[in-house]
Amino acid sequence: MTDRPAIFSPAMVQSLLLGWKLQTRRLEDSPLRNAEPGDRLWVRENFHTEAWWDALRKEHRHELALSGHWPGAVWYPAGELFQLAGQKTITHISGLDLDAQWTKGKQWPSIHMPRWASRITLLVEAKRFEPLQDISEADAIAEGIEPVDIAGQRAWKSYETFPDGTPHPHAVVSNRSAVTSYRELWDSLHRKEGERWADNPRVLALTFRVIHENIDRIAA
Repeated sequence: MTDRPAIFSPAMVQSLLLGWKLQTRRLEDSPLRNAEPGDRLWVRENFHTEAWWDALRKEHRHELALSGHWPGAVWYPAGELFQLAGQKTITHISGLDLDAQWTKGKQWPSIHMPRWASRITLLVEAKRFEPLQDISEADAIAEGIEPVDIAGQRAWKSYETFPDGTPHPHAVVSNRSAVTSYRELWDSLHRKEGERWADNPRVLALTFRVIHENIDRIAA
């Protein structure tokens, strides 16, 4: 069993939290290509810690984390959740008052999330490689596409965007096919030649079970 970090966008973190997302597809050369059933993925997402932590040098933050000490709180934009970071938290830093310690700091991008701040763990259950366009309707739903209701009929959110990433006016119209929505989502994230839906790249498809807990607080 191997533990690996896995980055997810805010929308997909929300889908993980809601129980919609049970699969992820990545380009064939993804760092997750070596993941195997039984491995654990700790989710990296955008986050905030306390403001004083942001002011520390990177080396100092790393040293504190290695010794098992970290800020007392973490804020997660996806889901607007605030929670205590763990048991061995730093409760006092000389020269800082309590208000300074509990002030929310800047937002950090997901690539910088340390393992101790992760709140979601994924247990890999299946792995395969396939052409992107081989995705089925059931698989597209398992990718966490947001369901919507149209006059009592199930439909799927449109993720269509302009090349600069801003929502396209057509995005107000939902899709009847989850595959169509997934195609739009994929193209909103992959714009390089050879990576787009139309290019039909070979992808890694992982199926997993979601645990709403830090990876180091669950049994191995």
